[in-house]
Formats: sequence, structure tokens, C-alpha cells
Amino acid sequence: MYIRETLFAIISTFIFHLIWKWKRFFYLASKIPRSQFDFSWQGVKDVINADNRIAFKMIYESFDGIDGLAKTWLGPMLFVIISSPEDVKIVMNSRDCFDKPYFVRWPGSIPKGSLFGSLDYWHKHRKILDPYFGQQKLKKFATLFDEKSKILTGNVAQKLNQGDFDIFHYMTALTLEIILNAMELDVDIQNLETKLRDVTIKGLETASKLVAIRMFKFWLHPDFIYKRTKMYIDETKAKSYAYTYAEDVIDNIRKKLNDDIDEEDKPTTFMRALMSPKFNLSESEISDEIKTLLVAAQDTTGISMSATLLLLAMHKDKQAKVIDEMHRVIGNNPDIPFTDFDKLNELHYLEMVINEALRLMPVVPFVFRSVDSEITSHEGYIIPPNANLIIPIFKIQRNKTFWGEDADKFRPERFEKENIKKVNSYAFLPFTRGPRMCLGWRYAMMLMKIQLCNFLVRYEVDTSLKYEELEFELNVTLNICQGFKISIKERNI
Repeated sequence: MYIRETLFAIISTFIFHLIWKWKRFFYLASKIPRSQFDFSWQGVKDVINADNRIAFKMIYESFDGIDGLAKTWLGPMLFVIISSPEDVKIVMNSRDCFDKPYFVRWPGSIPKGSLFGSLDYWHKHRKILDPYFGQQKLKKFATLFDEKSKILTGNVAQKLNQGDFDIFHYMTALTLEIILNAMELDVDIQNLETKLRDVTIKGLETASKLVAIRMFKFWLHPDFIYKRTKMYIDETKAKSYAYTYAEDVIDNIRKKLNDDIDEEDKPTTFMRALMSPKFNLSESEISDEIKTLLVAAQDTTGISMSATLLLLAMHKDKQAKVIDEMHRVIGNNPDIPFTDFDKLNELHYLEMVINEALRLMPVVPFVFRSVDSEITSHEGYIIPPNANLIIPIFKIQRNKTFWGEDADKFRPERFEKENIKKVNSYAFLPFTRGPRMCLGWRYAMMLMKIQLCNFLVRYEVDTSLKYEELEFELNVTLNICQGFKISIKERNI
């Protein structure tokens, strides 16, 4: 009798807790203002029936008029849109929002790594990698960045006076080669057989598009359903193209480093740290981290450099100012090494141009977080646990409330010290902010400066594309429908 009563009490308490929990969940959700665009049923149908270009436009426009908090439903899932810098700061620095939603880290679809892994996974790996991405550690990569950038400028010479071509394919090859060399693997990706290189890059592009589409098809979130669809077959095929090369890279790194890593008391590079017995990472953890580094470094930095060149091609007056500064600070000889940190740090206008390109074309247009415990917005709204947060970086960085009436225009001067100090720092999020900020942001900025110096001192860039006609498509990373198409001619020195 006692056992029966105890069991009844436990079950009743559990049921009461669930009822209270979900009653409070829906109560708190009801207090949050609704977005003008509802993804619940018709909205979902419209998005999934549209191509990636139209889907991006629909989602982008759904954030119009939101400067604070707003909610929308994706089927049964609550999404809270975080659009004000004040709330972004709360979210990005709250331990209750450090984790990523399950659909951002589907097993098999996206390698875990410190970028996509769970909170515990991220904390463990970030602690290992952090010491290897400081400013002093990165300075030794300057010569590598410069040498590889000069190879790229030589390779694109075949496009001289040939009209528009997509610079992105060259940039991704450059960044992939640099990250592999940083992993102590001496490879020549830029001069690799074009078909193998392009198939690898195309595989990554296709896989990321399919992952983005799956996010909005909530009925495909369960693996036992998704694995019975054509999308899964297409994704598996795309990943096989993308990751076959990555697996070969991992095997080669192991063969090269395994013999002497055991004897190292303090690993000298991040690659050696990952493989060191000192940190006791499993084979799958090492593999996922390497794949993440390969994908993230290649795609993100490649997009940023391509976007910067495209925007300069569209704005000749800004390009002229960059060149004037470069000639004044580092000269006009394309054959000298661009590795002097003091001089690179004097290229203030070039840095403003890069920041403006990152503002208008952020590599990751949307960031997702999950809520573990109740958090309160700066306006007093309480966001319940199990809600999913969307931080629309693309929209925030073009919001006229934060950036002025010309927010959609390319104006690097907005990043002059006197101007940028008037803008909330959490309105500029190309590498996000807070503890989960991109680990390689210093790496990316240094590479972009060195590469752009090498490219622009040798070539004048132009394009037939019009800035106001650019269209973007739904993807994990930003993608321009027309491609990053520029044309080049020799610069008159």
C-alpha cells in the first residue's frame, strides 16, 4: 500500500510539474510581441515552396520593423527574434544561452567541433584551442599568408582583361591551402587539379544549402523521417565529395605528427594540441574539430575577401582611396612581402573597408541559440526555457535605427573612430560577440589585410554587377545568387 501511494505521489508530482512548466512556457510566450510574418503554417508553406533566393528575401523582410523582441512559431517550435543590440548583448553573454539548438548540430549533417558542438563540448575544446589563436601566435603565420596570397595573384593573371569571373573559387582554394599548411601539411591546393578542388567546394556548398532548407522543414528534423527522403540522399552525396578530401587530410596529418607528438610536454601548434595525449580527445573529436576548422576557415574567410573585392569593384572612389593609402604606407611594389605588422596596422582605411564589407555581407546572416533557463530582455520580457533564439545579423547590421538612413549603402567612413563610437558595439557582429565569439577572428582579419594588399597593389578590379541588384539565397553562410564576379586589369604603378 505504501509503495503504491509513493508511486502515485511521484507520478502526480511529475505530471503537475510538466503541466506547470508548459503552462508557464505558453504564458510567457504569449507576452512577447508577435512578428508581422508568421512561420506557423502558411509562412512555413511559403518558405519551403520558394527557392533559396526567395526564401532568403521572405525571411529578411519578416524582420522589418523589429528593433526589439518578437516571436514567431515554426510549427510547434517557439522562435524569439533578438534584434536590439541591448538584447544581443544579454543573449551572447548569458550562460543560459550559450548552447546551440539541436537543428544547428544534427549528428552527421554538421561536424561537431567547437563551432557547432554542445556547451560542454565547446567549453572543453575552446579551452584547448584558445592559447593558439592569440595575436602573438598568429604573427608567425604572416609569411605563410603572404606567400600563398602571391600564388593567388599569379593564378588569376590568366583572367586579365577577360571579363567577369567568380573570385570566390580562387579565395576558397587560398584559404583551404593556408589552413592545411597551418596544420603542418604542406599541400598545393591552389594548383591542385581544378576538378578535384571544385568538386570539394561544390560539395560543401550543396550540403550547407540542404541543411539550411531542413531547418525550416520541421517535420524532417527527426532522423528516422529525414533519412527516408531524397534530401538525405543528396546531402550524403554532397558530404562524401566534401569530406573525402578532409578524411585524407586527417590521415596524412596523423601519419606526419603521431611519431613525435607523444614526446611533447607543451604542444607548439593547435594541430599538435588536438592530437596530444595530454588532452585525451577521442578520434571522432579530433576528426570533427579538423573538419570544422577546414570548413569554417575556407568558407568564411573566402566569402569575406570575395565580398570586399566585389564591393570595391562596385565603388571605384573607395578603391582609389585604398590604393592611395597602400602606396603611402607600404609602397607600390607588388613583389615585396606584406608582412610588416606595424605598416599593416597603419592601413586604417583598408580596415574600415573590410569592416564595412563584413557589415553589409556578414558571412553568417543568422545566428541561433537555445534557452536553458528563463532570461529577461532589457525591456522586461521573460523568454522561457526551450525557446529558440534567432539573431538576424544581416538585418541588424543594415538597420537604419542603429546605422543611419544610409545603412544599406557602402560607406567605409562610418567606421572612423568618431563615427563608430556612436554605434552600439553589439550592432556589429561579423564574428559575433561574447564567450562564443569566433575563435579565428584575428586570423581572418590578418589574412584579409595581407591578401587584399597583394591583390589590389597588382590589379584594378571592376564588375558588371550592380550593387542594388545583388540577391542573396538561404544558406548556412551568405551566398550571392550572381556570384562574386569581378574583372581585373593590371594596375598602373
